This record gives sequence, C-alpha cells and structure tokens, in this order.
Amino acid sequence: MTGPDYNALNIRGFLKQKQEGFFVFRTRGLCGNYTKEQLLAIVEISKKYGNGIMHNTTRQGIEIPFIKFEDIENAEHDLQSAGILPGTSGSRIRATTCCPGNNWCPRGLVNTFKLFDRIENELNLKCGMDLPHKLKMAISGCPNICTRAQASDIGIHGQVDTSAKEKRIGYVVYLGGSGGRTPRTGIKLENVFSEEEALSIIKGVVSFYKDNAKPRQRLGLLIDEIGIEAFLKKIGL
Repeated sequence: MTGPDYNALNIRGFLKQKQEGFFVFRTRGLCGNYTKEQLLAIVEISKKYGNGIMHNTTRQGIEIPFIKFEDIENAEHDLQSAGILPGTSGSRIRATTCCPGNNWCPRGLVNTFKLFDRIENELNLKCGMDLPHKLKMAISGCPNICTRAQASDIGIHGQVDTSAKEKRIGYVVYLGGSGGRTPRTGIKLENVFSEEEALSIIKGVVSFYKDNAKPRQRLGLLIDEIGIEAFLKKIGL
C-alpha cells in the first residue's frame, strides 16, 4: 500500500504536520482579505475536522491544523463549497502579500489590490504555478514597506518620483530578496516605474526564472550566477 502523495496534497493546500497522520490546511485570502462568510466557515471547519485552532500565517493566510488524513476529502469539499481558496507549498508561486495600499491606509500611494489583480489575472501569475523553486512576491503601498517587499523574490512598493517635475506616483521594484536561513535584501532597481512598466518587469522576471533557474535555485542565486546587468538585459531592461 502506497503512502500519501505529499506533493499532490501540497498543491491542494494540505501540508504534513510533525504529528503523524495530521495535516494543516493553508487557506489563501486574495490580498489577505476574507469575507465574514469565509471566516465563519473556516471556524466551523476547524471545529469539525481540526481541533478548533486557527493560525494566521506570515503570508496573510489562515491555517487550520490537526486535520486527519482520512478527513481531507470531506474537509476539502466543505472548504471549496465555502469559496475558500487553498494556499500552497513547494516549488511554486506562493501567495502574494499586500498591504491595504491606498484603499484605506492614509499613507498608501498606490492601489495594491489592483496591482495584485492584474498580476494574477492579466499576467496569469497565480499562486500555485510550478517553478524551479518557491517564489514570493510582496506589494506595499508606500516606502514604509510593511510587507517587507525588499525581502521577497519580487518586491514592489509605491513611491513618489521626485525626479520628475510633476512628481508622479509610481513603483519601486526589488529583485532577489529572501528570508529563511540565509536572508538577503533584494536588489533595488534604480527607476520609479509606471504600473505598466512594473507589470512588464514582473512578467519578464518570472518567465526568465521559470525557463533558466536550476531546481531549488532561488531567484537571487540565479541573479548572482549571471550578474545583475546581464539579468536585467535578459528581462528587457
């Protein structure tokens, strides 16, 4: 008898716990947002299939721990029926983190939710997309960088471009940052980019990374390997 296919379960949002036979389900709220109905459903599902505990993740999701392997199918059905999206693990695009941006934060300069929506739906760079290794994106509405954009593979924050007479609002982009055991700050690109330019950079980076990175090579290590100037040329900058 074969054991569980952990990779397939990861894609569906179920991660193996340290406790034998138990799994954590990692939910995903778009931009970290959940409706009242979704939150109430998560509470009920955690009581029904877990131990009633829920945990907020650093990527703005909610985990439901202590789901038994034999309950995964039923729990997944209830989660899907409630419109609750799964997060993911492994070598994939992870859930993009977003601060509220100018949707309600007084300091927000850009609409982070809009940019997130365009990344997912126009560029089709969705959470769960297979890549050589994990890739994390973070969007902040202003230079406070509450989402730690500089510590993500692709980090973006709103910025006033003071070099221009009209002092337009645009986006600063960081590439190659990461946390983990060997944290590194991403490389800050020089310009303040328009939204269209920022989207073009994101699309080019993910495409080049997907086609050229070695298995389990983070974006920052790929940039180190070929050099930042060569990398920027490869993505069209």
